[in-house]
Parts: sequence; structure tokens; C-alpha cells
Amino acid sequence: MTAGQTLPATTTEALDAALAARIDTAEPLPVAFATGTFARLLDNWLIHARATGVRQVMVVAMDARLAVPPSPDILVVNHRYDGTLHDLWVQRALVFAFLADRGVDFVHSDVDAVWLKDPRLFCFADEGLDLVFSQGTNYPGAVWQIWGFVLCCGLFAVRANARTAAFFSKISALAARIPDDQVAVNALLAQHRTDWETTGQSATTLEVRGVPFRTFEQMLFGTCEALNLRIGLIPHNRVPRLPVAGADAIARHPLGPGDPVLKARVLRAVGCWKLP
Repeated sequence: MTAGQTLPATTTEALDAALAARIDTAEPLPVAFATGTFARLLDNWLIHARATGVRQVMVVAMDARLAVPPSPDILVVNHRYDGTLHDLWVQRALVFAFLADRGVDFVHSDVDAVWLKDPRLFCFADEGLDLVFSQGTNYPGAVWQIWGFVLCCGLFAVRANARTAAFFSKISALAARIPDDQVAVNALLAQHRTDWETTGQSATTLEVRGVPFRTFEQMLFGTCEALNLRIGLIPHNRVPRLPVAGADAIARHPLGPGDPVLKARVLRAVGCWKLP
């Protein structure tokens, strides 16, 4: 990890203890972060994840208000942040760097990116990919203007190695001074001239709020030589941000406001709310 960017000893110990309790170390580990404010969204996400056959997940509780009931299928890690979004992105990236450094393949999911199928089967199908991201729409705009699409940090998979550990250490440092980790991820890969293999790809243009963005029918592959990374972009229809989803969707991550109550309403509107 970069100088000045470290996890506290208590979090490191909690992570190590959780990893030691894993049922199947050969399977990539699902990881979700939440605070007490997002407890209901987490509960809904867990119901969906369990329904796909996932046997164990890691939940990183970012404040003391999130009380996760003891369960053998949930590895709880208590971590903290200073209450600001900037520090939340920094702390998440530090945990990602830690897991990659420990050799733990994982899939990170926002708690409003509900799973319809186990995404690990799709995300880890290609052994040559270091990182696999779901697709965003047009944010951050500076990168959208270059690529015509952007990566989303709501659901992504990481193959653990020294390169991905270094990548998230860089993201943690960037996230300390720019709006969020999605901006950091896209900016870092764009600044290091990631080359996307779009030749021969069938592309479709969708719109959000009148702004177009490109989507692809198959996994899009990118190479970032400067960071020595191979990256995959999941087709938008597999993890759609727009309200409509087809039968081939592996997760639903509909666009919506940041407020958790309003997020729950959006998920209910698209049929992805399992709680009363």
C-alpha cells in the first residue's frame, strides 16, 4: 500500500479472522460494504445473494450502527470511516488492496446491485482478466467523452495478484482527493491509456437523461500496459443500470438517488425488493 494509506490493526485482524473462517477458499469471495443507514438494503441484497446459491459473503460494517446478526454464511468485518464520502471510498479501496494482496479473489457489490444469478461464474470465466467491471452510463463525463462508456464500481470482480493490489492502493490515494472511487477508477485507467478492443464488437447506443452511451453485446476487453492489467467490461444488459432488464441479466443495479429509502423504492419498482 502507498505511504500514509494503511488499514488500522483492528481491521487487519478482523479481515484475517474472517478469511480464516471461509468455507471454500477456492471460490471468489462476495464482498459488500454497508452502514447502519443502509441496513435494510443490505438485508435485501443478502436475500438475493443467498437465492443464487452463494454460501458465504463478507460484510464490511463501516459504522457501529450496523448490527449484522451472527450467521455462518456471513463473515462480518468491523471497520470505520470518518463519516465523509471521501474517506469511505479511501477505506473501501484499502480493503480491496488488502484482499488482493492476501491472494483473495473477490467480487465487490454495492447493496443496491442485487444479484439474480451468481456473477462469479461469468466474471471469472476468463483467467486472463485481472479486473472485470460492470458498465456505468456517462459518469465521469471526462472519461465518457474519451471512451463513449464508463466503468461502474457497483459490481466488479478482482483476480488477486500484485498488480491488482497495487491498482487499488493507487485508487485509495486518488479517492482521498477526488469525488469518489468510480471517478478514480475511470480516471486512472484513462490516464494510463487503457486500450479497448472494440473492433468487430457489435455496439448499441442507449441514453440516460438524453445523453448517449455505448453498450456491447459481448464482454469488452481492455489492456492497460502501463499498469500491466487486463480488464473486462461486462455487457450492460447483464448488469443493467436502466429500468428494463432481460432474461440474461445476472444482476440489477438501477439508477436512483443516494437516499436509501428512495433506493428501496426504485428496487421495489423493478421487482427486486424482497423485504416487507
